[in-house]
Amino acid sequence: MTVTHAPGAVPLIGHLPQLLRAPEQFIASLPEHGDVVQIMLGTQPTYVVCRPDLAEQVLVNRNRVFDKGGPFFDSVGEFLGDGLASCPDAGHTRMRRLVQPAFRRTRIPSYSDTVADQLAEVTEGWRDGQVVNTVHDMQQLSMRFVVNTMFAGWAAEGAEAEQRTRAAVETLVRGAFVRMVLPWFGRLPLPNNWHYSGAKRRLYERIDATVAEYRRDGADRGDLLSMLIGRDENGDGLSDEEIRDQAVTFFIAGIGTTAATLSWTLYFLSRDSTLDAQIAEEVRQARPTGPIGYDDTGSFPLLRRTVSESMRIKPVAWMYTRKAIADTELAGHRIPSGMGILVSPYLLQHRADAFADPERFDVCRWSEQEDVRFRGAPMFPFGKGARRCIGDEFAINNIIVTLATLLRRWRLEPMIKGPVTSSARSMLEPKALRLRLRSRRWA
Repeated sequence: MTVTHAPGAVPLIGHLPQLLRAPEQFIASLPEHGDVVQIMLGTQPTYVVCRPDLAEQVLVNRNRVFDKGGPFFDSVGEFLGDGLASCPDAGHTRMRRLVQPAFRRTRIPSYSDTVADQLAEVTEGWRDGQVVNTVHDMQQLSMRFVVNTMFAGWAAEGAEAEQRTRAAVETLVRGAFVRMVLPWFGRLPLPNNWHYSGAKRRLYERIDATVAEYRRDGADRGDLLSMLIGRDENGDGLSDEEIRDQAVTFFIAGIGTTAATLSWTLYFLSRDSTLDAQIAEEVRQARPTGPIGYDDTGSFPLLRRTVSESMRIKPVAWMYTRKAIADTELAGHRIPSGMGILVSPYLLQHRADAFADPERFDVCRWSEQEDVRFRGAPMFPFGKGARRCIGDEFAINNIIVTLATLLRRWRLEPMIKGPVTSSARSMLEPKALRLRLRSRRWA
């Protein structure tokens, strides 16, 4: 069966104009053309799967015919190296086994305990009536989360070092998206590419120096890096290069995705004063005073459902790719070996046959018994199968603790009447989101 080509491709740049101008609308329109649709990323053909069962077939990969790769991971692999998110399947089992201890349930509460301290520092200047650049503040907060949970020693280096690291991460994320949609762009002698290479070098050098310091020290500092440097019962451990790749992966995944999810959720709540008030009351009843921590997250079912719906309607990781490593078929379509396959959680989570009235933000889609692992639902915000994000629980608990702490004290109001547009790079985040702060006044 012949695969349908999406209309509108332009020579050399493919569907870049649609992906830059209206990425969500373009992606969501593809099911009109078939179950498997070919788009052009530059001159590179890529097959988009448009049904949840086909996405699951690709991601779970029971037949071992799809591997990490394709345009997205080829582009981010330039700086992620062989991190857990980007390494080939052949090395993934060992890598995950060695990284897993850092995300044991017994350690996650200690990571979440840093949230209250970092949140207090970022929001100490907030005042009633002030307008905040929400995405910027949430990125700053997420950066502090990652630094304090991964590199305890970096926390004392000051705001300037933090800003340099965040700028390097943003440069890499921005550059990765361009390289995905225009694979040949990175070979051009342009200032953007020089900035990209410089950001990668600076981040690598800083991480390598920290890993070397931890090796010499040998002490457990209670952070993720201390766990990555350890060895298992068989004496197997990660090399310095492998640790660096994991660290870069956690930076890219931890900062951007957490910040965007927080920003989108605050945006949706700013437009629904009733839901906002209900969540604030839920938090106040469960934890009226004192810092909110990991052990409290189960006490906020309505907030968890709200985060679930936020991740459904605005999945931050809105697309990722795989590569066929053998000739195969999807829904009767022949997929040749070497072909890139694109899975879009945004597309799948906006199908009307999976979610009624999919553009409507509705927390009632999720029962109080349903957690953010989305068992049985056609939801893929963390991937699926053996390659599912290892830090999903860590990320969700940070998001829940952060939102509960903020909403107990603040209500955020929208500054514009219309919807906020999306900035689509490697991640989907709200563009120019500014919200006005209103202090809660409890009786």
